[in-house]
Parts: sequence; C-alpha cells; structure tokens
Amino acid sequence: MLLCTVPLMSGCKAKKTALVRPAPTDIQKKFETKCKKDYNLSVITRMVGKTFWIYAPTDKPLFDFAADTPTPPDPLKKPAKYDLLFIDGNFKDNAFNFEYDVVPKTKSDLSNEGIKNEGTDYFNKLYNNLFTAITETLLDPDLPISFVVMAITDIKKGLEARYTFYLEDYRMASVEGIPYDEFSKRVLQESKGSTEYIGDEIGQHLEYNDIQMPDFLCKQMINRIRFKFTQSDFPPQENYEEAIIGIIADTTRYYHFNKFNEVRTDDIRNKKKMIFTPKQLDYFGEDRPKADNKQEGKLIHIIFENGQTTIKDQ
Repeated sequence: MLLCTVPLMSGCKAKKTALVRPAPTDIQKKFETKCKKDYNLSVITRMVGKTFWIYAPTDKPLFDFAADTPTPPDPLKKPAKYDLLFIDGNFKDNAFNFEYDVVPKTKSDLSNEGIKNEGTDYFNKLYNNLFTAITETLLDPDLPISFVVMAITDIKKGLEARYTFYLEDYRMASVEGIPYDEFSKRVLQESKGSTEYIGDEIGQHLEYNDIQMPDFLCKQMINRIRFKFTQSDFPPQENYEEAIIGIIADTTRYYHFNKFNEVRTDDIRNKKKMIFTPKQLDYFGEDRPKADNKQEGKLIHIIFENGQTTIKDQ
C-alpha cells in the first residue's frame, strides 16, 4: 500500500475551496437512494461526461492484518526467470508508450512472514453492497455511462481503496460473458493514503474527470504486465519482450480498440526501443488472429533491429 504525506506549513493544513456539486441526475438520485434505503450508506455521486463517480466515506477501518495460511508450492507453476523492476506508460499522440526495466532473476525469496493485509469484514460488506447497487441501478445499456470510479475512503485514518472499471465489462461478468477472474484483471485497483482524506465527508480531495478509453487501457496493460511477471503461473521464460507486446496486443483486442497508430516500447536497461504498428500486433499475444489458409504452414520471423520491428514470412 502506498502511503503519502502532505507537508504542512506552520502546523496548519491548507484548505481547499469547497466544491460546488452539480445538480444530481435522475440516475444519481436512484443510486444514492438505493444505497441509503437498502444499506444505510450515505454515498455521494457525480457524473463527469460518461464516467459515474461514487464516493463512499466511512469512519470504520477498511484494512487489517491477519495470519497467512501457508500454501505448498505448486508443482505446475513455472519459476520466474525475470524480475520486472519498473514499468510505466501513457497514451500520447495516438500512440501507446511504455518504458520498463527487466533483469534476470538471480534469487527467489520464498520466505513468508505469515502476515497478510486484507480487507475488514466491514469493508467487504460495503464493497459488495455497492456492487449490488450498481447491478440493480446502472446496468441498463441505454444509460449514458461508460466507466465507473468507486472510491471507498476511511476518513478517520486517511486510507482509500479506489476501483475504476468499464461498465460493459461488469455487464458481461454479471451474466458470465467473461469469467470473474478476467473481470478482476480489467479493474484498475488502487490503495492510497493521505492526510487530505481525513475528515473529507464530501469527496473534496477527488479530481473528478471523464475516463478515456486509451488511458484506461494503458493502465490496464501495465497491471496485466505486472501480473504476468509477479503472479502468473506462467511468467515469461525466454523472450520477455514478446510477452509484453503480446499483453498489449491482446488488451486492444479485448476492447476492439484500433484508434492508435503505434505502440512504442523502451527497454531502458538494454537501451532498446521498438515501434509496432497495429498490423504488426496481429503476430503477438495469446489471442492473436488465427492464420488463414494462405498463411498456414508459413514460418514467421520477427526481427527487432534499430528500433524497428520487421515481420517476414516464408
């Protein structure tokens, strides 16, 4: 969990100008009434473009420590060959841009201190109630909502759990159109802490904005790449570059997103930069398009040289 502190001047906390909340829409009123009537939750919502924001402040603890039950090693899980030390990215000038630092794994720390950080029972109940309210009020496909941002904040200790997701993903998960494990990979989850959160009953610290698909996908790609290196049963074994590009390519396919010109990667340790066109991404990923009859039996060579990607078939 990332904890942040805000510097104070002369022992006083700087005050923000109180936010003027726009008049709530009918769907906001419906959601807030649902939460209050069914779960006695006082939530604050806001619509920004096609993004539905939910702020759920509480003075009850969200996180706690518990003993971690030891699990035997999985014989089917492959040991990791690489450590992902750093990755970041953005979407700019119609291109996805990523930089990362990957090193060979020299030693595995298999020790476990027997402690885990987990949500409290109250947090889990609050989380489930909010998703139930979303299910019962926001899943009408005719509603002008593309993204949901849900912030659950402990205003006593200054801790916050934030979830950002594409509403259509949740619609599909709710009818088993995609597995729940896949939905969880599509949700952007953040846990933060700040003194600005303390006492904030109206969500004044939130920077409300309309989530854009390319920015959402970029963050999801980063999360998926981190998962592949650190939690997957099948971490990259040989060519980690192809694994990274494959995840980027697959993520664009999941959302049928083609409004970009390039993918640029920068392996900062090896000083290796590469550029991929959308067409070249067809050769990467676990869900890449199947070869047609003309392509079957051809040997594909992917050449990385001088920052360019060349794909040849024989």
